[in-house]
Amino acid sequence: MVVGGPMATYDLRQTAYVKLVLHALKHTSCAVNGVLIGRIGKGDGESTVEVTDCVPLFHGQLGLLPMLELALSLVDEHLAAGQDRSLQIVGYYHANEQFDNLELSSIAKKIGDQIVRYCSQGAILLLDNKRLQALAKENTNAPVVQLYVKEGSSWKLGGSGSELRLKETMANSILNDYRKEKREVRVVDFDEHLDDVSKDWLNPTLFN
Repeated sequence: MVVGGPMATYDLRQTAYVKLVLHALKHTSCAVNGVLIGRIGKGDGESTVEVTDCVPLFHGQLGLLPMLELALSLVDEHLAAGQDRSLQIVGYYHANEQFDNLELSSIAKKIGDQIVRYCSQGAILLLDNKRLQALAKENTNAPVVQLYVKEGSSWKLGGSGSELRLKETMANSILNDYRKEKREVRVVDFDEHLDDVSKDWLNPTLFN
């Protein structure tokens, strides 16, 4: 949702969706976060934000500003060096530590505010653990994350007419398959990269 502008549709691609959920599943006793990568498109007065990938950042201590700035700087450098110059940071994802906590934390809001300064359509995706728990028993195309968009000075659930949709209809089925394989153990976030630089925060082998 553009601040003060027309509504937007957020198309969440399978790679980004599955990776961010697996990141949360790897660290179920911690809060986790990361940034969303994608591109902005416009047409017929409406913006479309295509979220193509994500970068897992931290688990546990999410509010360490120097580490966050370093991580975002490396993500920006990676995107600038890539072949697709249309890609940028288009949002932030967050999973709370407590299973039933669906409140958007002050940390999530602050990081979201920072992203919106550079991408007005930037959004926050908050993991819904109850939806995730029920996913194994349900046949649904609905995402297990909630969409927050910035309206004025506040972050609003859903926003005014904004929409989040999974681009691939099999995304939840793939996610369930990966959970059965316990593929979440493969996810590397920036925290782990700082502890061992041989671990690649780009996760090139996660889906191999």
